[in-house]
Amino acid sequence: MKDLYLTLPPLAPDYAGACEVMYELGGLVLIHDATGCTVNYVSFDEPRWHERPGYVFCSGLNEIDAVMGNDDVLIDKALKAADLLHPSFIAYVGSSVPMIVGTDFTGIAAETEARSGIPSFGFDCNGIGTYSDGAARAMLAMVQRFCGKKTESNGTLVLGLLPMDDNGVEETRRVKELFPDLRACLSFDCTMDDLKDAQNAADAVVVSACGLPAARYLEKEYGIPYTVGLPLKQAHKDHGSLLVVGEDIRAQSLVDALGNADALDLFSCEGTAKYHTRDEDEIRAILARYDNVIADPCFRPMVEGNFIPMPSVSVSGGIFRSQIDPLDTDSIASLLI
Repeated sequence: MKDLYLTLPPLAPDYAGACEVMYELGGLVLIHDATGCTVNYVSFDEPRWHERPGYVFCSGLNEIDAVMGNDDVLIDKALKAADLLHPSFIAYVGSSVPMIVGTDFTGIAAETEARSGIPSFGFDCNGIGTYSDGAARAMLAMVQRFCGKKTESNGTLVLGLLPMDDNGVEETRRVKELFPDLRACLSFDCTMDDLKDAQNAADAVVVSACGLPAARYLEKEYGIPYTVGLPLKQAHKDHGSLLVVGEDIRAQSLVDALGNADALDLFSCEGTAKYHTRDEDEIRAILARYDNVIADPCFRPMVEGNFIPMPSVSVSGGIFRSQIDPLDTDSIASLLI
């Protein structure tokens, strides 16, 4: 029963992360499922959906097509939609049922591109991996496919800025404002033209772990140096032990700003944080060691000490109002004991 959650909700899955990266790029994104995964993504995991719906569709997978592996139905649906929407690319995103039957997303994408001439991608997500995994794969694929020849070197490229890391679009916009010399931001307020011009940045900043594979690629192929972390104001004040729970780089950035603190990363197996786990029993044991805990409100029942709520769409799906500003480190420090 190691993977059973008794207190926490399911965390944002890999297909949601992949879709979020591609949301603003003008592509046709098809989640291959029987509507449940798509509804979950657009209703809870994508804050921008309620502001400006995107080209994200459900394949309408049925039992016969799933069992028989009838991929032609999926390709035909994609091509018909492409005739109407004229997308910049087509992306197929997997879910749990295609994983079970072994759907060949790479082959489907290759056939789609051969028939249409439209750049096509296949992401064999499964609904079990974390959103950071799916986002990392999609961001790397977009950069590898669409970044062209480097002609200049100006401005800062921000990698891995996703509304899912925050508690809504406005909060993500405030994070973006931390970078005054911004050239482009993948993948928030980002167009296809921004993506195709990303290789011309002078430097890059990775603000969540999903941006690391793309940053490494851009450094290797274009010589763009990168740094990791948000440039938060330092607010070191006397307080007891502190644990920040969340996405690896976001949590560690807050740890560095507050001092005398550790980070627990929910979404990856390695990184800058001291702890990396999604196991609820392990999380509960770690939380008990700290005087202060900063985390999504869903963690409140698991915390015995001083709890400071910091909602995140990736955990609670945007159902909580913002209770503290994650960029206002002075106010956060004032709540610590």
